[in-house]
Amino acid sequence: MIEGFISRRLSGKLLLMTICFVMLAELVIFIPSATTFRQDWLNDRAQQAGLLAQALTGVPDYEASEILTEQFMQDTDVIMMSAKRDGMSEFMLGHPPKGEGIELVDLRESRRLPLFRDAFRAFFGSAEGSLRVLATSPVQGQDALELIIPKAKLQWAMRDYAKRIAVLSLAIALITGLLIYLAMLFMIIRPIEKLATGLSDFREDPEKRRSNLPPSSRKDEIGQLQREFYDMKQGVRASFKQRERLATLGMAVAKINHDLRNVLASASLVSERLENDQEERIAKMGGRLTRAIDRGIKLTSEVLNFSLSGQDEADLEVVRISLLVGEAAGDTLGGFGSGRRRITFTNKIPSEMIVTADKDHTYRIFHNLFRNAAQAMAKMPDDDAVRNLTVEAIPSGDQISILVKDTGPGLPEKAKKNLFKAFASASGRGSTGLGLTISQDLAREQGGDIMLESTSEHGTVFAVCLQKA
Repeated sequence: MIEGFISRRLSGKLLLMTICFVMLAELVIFIPSATTFRQDWLNDRAQQAGLLAQALTGVPDYEASEILTEQFMQDTDVIMMSAKRDGMSEFMLGHPPKGEGIELVDLRESRRLPLFRDAFRAFFGSAEGSLRVLATSPVQGQDALELIIPKAKLQWAMRDYAKRIAVLSLAIALITGLLIYLAMLFMIIRPIEKLATGLSDFREDPEKRRSNLPPSSRKDEIGQLQREFYDMKQGVRASFKQRERLATLGMAVAKINHDLRNVLASASLVSERLENDQEERIAKMGGRLTRAIDRGIKLTSEVLNFSLSGQDEADLEVVRISLLVGEAAGDTLGGFGSGRRRITFTNKIPSEMIVTADKDHTYRIFHNLFRNAAQAMAKMPDDDAVRNLTVEAIPSGDQISILVKDTGPGLPEKAKKNLFKAFASASGRGSTGLGLTISQDLAREQGGDIMLESTSEHGTVFAVCLQKA
């Protein structure tokens, strides 16, 4: 259970990390403190030995001081004490140690920092043998005091000190970790948990409002995150509502256009009969009516095609692109211009060039581009203006760019800003602004794209990217 809490919860990991970091810091601090403890422990015994030396020197009857000396040896762990006078050692109390392994420690040497090496050997080294400690004597006439202390006593004292420091460090780490854990729990963990729950609920049902509470007024990063999440939910819900309304509106428009196209088709039959009437005045009126109805049929067809284009899946096959482009040009340009206003078409695509594309989708793409170019060039007022439409192919990597170039007047600024946006790029009367939008969707459906290369008063160039076969 504890392992699961630590491995899954951020708060558990934070608590464990805090304890580990505090213990690591305590370990770093313990190394110099253990060295200082060894030095202080030896100095304390030397000071007590100095006091005892003064007491023994002032007592004429040595036998009367045996109780004092025994108590001193028991309290300080010193097994022998002697005084150095004029280069000679004067035995004072205790018994000489048995065996060898005596290590010299001179406390008279002054150091700013004790040696870490000596403390390390005292803690982890062998406990056999004794320490010969030399210290300054407070008794006049004595050069130094010499103490014999078993190494085992010093090692036991240092390990006991380490145990006490470890327990204290663990208590400090637990208290510090708990305090940090509680602070982080209420400041970070709980708000993040609420955000995570809110994200999960929002993902399951974005439109359902589970809480109308505004975001907190915190000025830190958590408060900023809460406000951003709140704004995101509001924006996404508003977008969903707008899309739902547009979808409903689109369905209604598609139904209306479908029925309207059927009505216009019936009216087209009547207008054709009027156009073929023997009386000239009626025939003229019939011709005008036929053209008006044809424009209405085209508009309704384009709206229906746009609403259905997202449902078609590309049926990719190997296509000889030169033939397909020529077919689209023949079907499109025949009804535009005559005489001096005639539009000339030049196909520079190699006849052997093949692409992987949907034949019907690609035909509709070029049909829309050719029709737009032809309409733009047909509106040019000058009869002697050059009206050319040229198509050429440029291979690039695993794609082929088909460039459609016309010599029209170029695109207006408004049309360039909303070129591929539905209903926003309409260029004139009878235009819905859906042609390029539908063409771009069809191109992307088969792994390609349409881009505006350039436009000016000398003409416009579109690039249709298709996949190489």
